Amino acid sequence: MRTTRTLIAAVTAGIALAGLTGCSADAVQQATDLGSSVASNVSETVQGIDGKAIQDGMASVAGGIDGALDAALSGTGVTSDGKVPDGFPTADVPLVDGTVLGGGAGPNGSGWVVQMRVASVDDFRAAAEQLAAAGYTESAKREDATSAFGLFRSETHRVVLTVSGSKDGVTATYIVTPR
Repeated sequence: MRTTRTLIAAVTAGIALAGLTGCSADAVQQATDLGSSVASNVSETVQGIDGKAIQDGMASVAGGIDGALDAALSGTGVTSDGKVPDGFPTADVPLVDGTVLGGGAGPNGSGWVVQMRVASVDDFRAAAEQLAAAGYTESAKREDATSAFGLFRSETHRVVLTVSGSKDGVTATYIVTPR
């Protein structure tokens, strides 16, 4: 149970750090580097955790992701208008096939969130492959039958990607910050 709480805290911290706004570019870079480092360390320590612990941790993160994103984007809010937010780097960050539910953007290009309805949790693999083909390297990844989480980095952006199922369907959430 302690490992599950550690995983939940680390993933939540990574999500919050990835969407920091209102800070200098250097502060955002340092925070997101720290978030990537924490997630990498968590990834190494969770190798022996069973799928149930990951499922519980991801369910907890997914359940509170809207509020966390809203707070991380300084009240910008995550919309449900079916559109990718203005300024989202679509040329640099490929999105997996699905239906865009909405998103949000931090001020001055400090970060973006896109939420999509996808067919299944298996779409995480397709999304990871698309990011790799676009020049991203994976720094952490964990997946099971009901959820997946990954951190990816290119020369220009960092991406935190979660995919999880709920009674409403499967949602992919991209949190993108510039490097």
